[in-house]
This record gives sequence, structure tokens and C-alpha cells, in this order.
Amino acid sequence: MQKVTITLNDEIWSWWKKNGWINLSQLAEKELKRLRQMDERVLGNCPKCTSSKLKFDGNDFRCAKCGYEF
Repeated sequence: MQKVTITLNDEIWSWWKKNGWINLSQLAEKELKRLRQMDERVLGNCPKCTSSKLKFDGNDFRCAKCGYEF
């Protein structure tokens, strides 16, 4: 898994220190997954086979059906 650097402002840092049971890594991973899913929905359909299922491999979007790279 790739590493991500998260920068927190002072207010969020103090809140997290009071709520240390919250795992920021999992929180960031969930948010990145949510953003990736939104991007996949926004891109629409594959221009080659018109499939609506797109996958993001970390660098590029590909069609899940035919493998066409965007």
C-alpha cells in the first residue's frame, strides 16, 4: 500500500489528541476510497465498449470489462 502524508491544522490535531481511539489511517483510507468511487462514477462509460464499470489502479482508470485505459 502506498503511503500518504496527512497534514492537520492545530484545531484538528488537538481534537484527535483528545480522541486518540480514532484511527486516522483508516479514516484517510475510507475517504480516499470514497473519493475514488466518486471519480469512477463521474467518468461515465467506457468509450470503447460502453461499460459503466471503471476501476482505478492508483495511476490510471481502466474499464473493468475490456481493460481500456483512460
